[in-house]
Amino acid sequence: MATRSSAENDAEQPFRVMPWWLVLGGFVLAIGFGLLVTWWLWNIADTGGASRAALRIDAVRTGLTVVAGTGGAVGLLLVGRRQWLNERTQQHREQVDAITRAHQERVQAHVEATAAADRTARDRAMEISEYDATERRVTDLFAKAVEHLGSDNAPVRLGGVYALERLAHNNERYRHATADVLCAYLRMPVRREASDEEHVRLAIQRIVTRRIRSGPDSWAGLRLDLAGARLDGFDAAGCDFNDVDFTGSTFAGSTTFDDSRFHGEARFGGAKFLGDACLRRTQWHVPVDFSGADWQSAVNFDESVFEQHARFDQNRFGDQRISFRETTFRRTVTFDHSRLGEATFGRAGFESNASFEHVEFGDAVSFRGAVFGGIGMFRRSVFTGAVDFSDARFGEHVSFDRVDFTGGVSFGPGPIERMSAVRARIGVHSIRQLPAAWIEQPLDDEWVGLAPSV
Repeated sequence: MATRSSAENDAEQPFRVMPWWLVLGGFVLAIGFGLLVTWWLWNIADTGGASRAALRIDAVRTGLTVVAGTGGAVGLLLVGRRQWLNERTQQHREQVDAITRAHQERVQAHVEATAAADRTARDRAMEISEYDATERRVTDLFAKAVEHLGSDNAPVRLGGVYALERLAHNNERYRHATADVLCAYLRMPVRREASDEEHVRLAIQRIVTRRIRSGPDSWAGLRLDLAGARLDGFDAAGCDFNDVDFTGSTFAGSTTFDDSRFHGEARFGGAKFLGDACLRRTQWHVPVDFSGADWQSAVNFDESVFEQHARFDQNRFGDQRISFRETTFRRTVTFDHSRLGEATFGRAGFESNASFEHVEFGDAVSFRGAVFGGIGMFRRSVFTGAVDFSDARFGEHVSFDRVDFTGGVSFGPGPIERMSAVRARIGVHSIRQLPAAWIEQPLDDEWVGLAPSV
């Protein structure tokens, strides 16, 4: 319970009314005191001799004076009490008024608080009602749009696709669900019996890529699950991928990822690229997995940057040109057990380890001007065409153990420190320019062994 104020306590104390007998007693006391004084002086006057009469008169006069003075004192006390009562009454009235105002203010504040709480409750109830109505409406629209995707009529399916996009754009909570539905449609087998199916799938691809490009209309943070999907003419140039899965996907036609950025997981394992693939100036801020990918046409990774581990193991590159010109690999990159055709890594930067073990290289392979900052491994690889390592720089150990240079090899004229070529060999008639301090050892009529001098 709150402590009561002193004003409230004073206001509740009752006034003490002076009884009538107390006033009467005061005047009786004054008269009695005056008589006592008169009697005392009267007795003194009796001893005055010839002046006794005058003394008695003075005694009476003095007694009356005492009575008057005592009565006046009592009167002054009564007047003082009346003034004190008036002041007390005024103070009491002011305190009561203050308490009344405070009470009224509390009552008014309570009324206002109650009214505000009622308004808040009504507003909350209205918001809940509107939210429920909106959710029901949006859910119905979402369900109808998804239902349209199952139609045999291409315009109906297109209408469902664009209805989903508009719905998700206006309702952020539905963006991930919409992206999942659209990606699921692309993951389903192509409906050959449906009319204009390619137009529907192309529209979905454009919607997906448009919404992950930087801009005011982008849907940030989407996760795209396109594992096993068939994508025709997939154009994702300039897109920002948060988390994408292309495992086992088939890219038909020309595929473009130029200037794209990958900020989340990126999985391309087992993907198949049937047409040209352009991935120039792409930025990979996360580990990327291209293991088992099949590239059946030209591939271009020029000027790309791989910030994390990049895996190209067991890749099959076609006979068309493969270019990693001026590409930067900041972490380990592996091409083990892959088949590369006409490949160029000119001025590529391998800032960490690079592994090309058990790789089959095609014609005209170039590492001209490449920089190997870490360990370079080419063990058991086969170069069926000419390979150019001119102006390449090797910072740490590089191994060409059991490598076949069938079509010839060209190194810079200077020596290469910490380099091994145990049992490497080159064709007898192949053109070659070896590093300083390397020697040739004839093996048979077709091969010449290469090894650094001891």
